[in-house]
Amino acid sequence: MEVIKGIKVIEGLNRGKFPYCNVVKVGKVVIDAGAGIDIMKKIRTNKLILSHLHPDHSSGAWLFKEILAPEGGKITLDSLANRFVTPDLVETWKKFVTAATGLRGFECERYEEGVIMEEPEIIAIPIKGHTADHHVFLIEQKVLFGGDVDLTPFGPFYGNPEADPYLFEKEIDKLLNFDFEVFVSAHSKPIFGKEEAVSKIVKFKNKIKEREDKILALLEEPKSIDEIVELSPIYGKKPYAKEMLDFFEKVMVEKHIKKLEREGKVREENGKYVKA
Repeated sequence: MEVIKGIKVIEGLNRGKFPYCNVVKVGKVVIDAGAGIDIMKKIRTNKLILSHLHPDHSSGAWLFKEILAPEGGKITLDSLANRFVTPDLVETWKKFVTAATGLRGFECERYEEGVIMEEPEIIAIPIKGHTADHHVFLIEQKVLFGGDVDLTPFGPFYGNPEADPYLFEKEIDKLLNFDFEVFVSAHSKPIFGKEEAVSKIVKFKNKIKEREDKILALLEEPKSIDEIVELSPIYGKKPYAKEMLDFFEKVMVEKHIKKLEREGKVREENGKYVKA
């Protein structure tokens, strides 16, 4: 799909939904590589830029010769697994992402915040909290590729140990101040005009507070973290890879509980949490 002249969106498998993503082609450069291995093999260019290193965005990176990423050097399945899950889940994570996405190791050069390419102009803007290395891109001062500020109804993901929902919440606000004409999503309907995008960015960000309120409402009676996870206030249903999704949900719930505890809204009683 052509966004504007010279900039195209290539929709990922399953309409770009996880574990795939939509990718952007700007001239001879591709941003992100998670559309599906067969699709990525058909893209005729050797230059790739990654928004961050989550497998659904980087799975096809090994197909490219020149790779710019927010982290440089050799990227392996083990290095990613040790970032995104706890040691007891490393092998489960590797097995899941390899089967689901075709991810392999690759080598890349690191880019810094700001203009990372002049022709066409691509500006990298860090939006932290989703991961420590997450970036969005302003392309030719017209198109904003939102990475995992993806405007999906699910809302923000912060299920890795390094993630921070409340930092993510603040960082998302940056996008409301950018001057752009078109917003490209990595995981939902690919293309939004600015007015619709701004409205959806606000709704997307507000999901964090909605989840916090939902967790607080569950604590009228004392519950352990595992009991909250079993009720699944964030995912709801877990139709695949339940062990992995339970882990991600637990990480997200724990981050909310810690904040609520700091604010005096919940207290711990004998290993369980209850509304204060």
